[in-house]
Amino acid sequence: MKEFSITIAPRFYETDALGHINNASIAAWFEVVRIRYLESLIDADPDAARDWMLASIQIDFVAETFYGKDVVAKITGATVGNSSLSVLCEMYQEDRLTIRGKSVLVYMDTAAKSSVRIPDSLRELIAAG
Repeated sequence: MKEFSITIAPRFYETDALGHINNASIAAWFEVVRIRYLESLIDADPDAARDWMLASIQIDFVAETFYGKDVVAKITGATVGNSSLSVLCEMYQEDRLTIRGKSVLVYMDTAAKSSVRIPDSLRELIAAG
């Protein structure tokens, strides 16, 4: 798997009373990095990045994350199931791991509103990317 990362500049409104980045903001950052990762794989069909539904998210807060210093979010793994995709992500601030997480996405037939098998072409893109 090729390395994929984006840089996030924390915004002041994302902080809590102690100056930490709010947990809800971290969940939103995970969404941003997941979507950008999928879009990077599916340049030929950008709408395919929208055919996923979040089924599960797990976030481990390893260390504090603060306003004022960029965060690098890296996709560290992706595992394809029948209709699901597990995505591993880590976030670093000043080269220090602060957050680790896993999300499970389900590939959807949006018209039928049901899960479907991930197409082979998409499986290949994920395996290569």
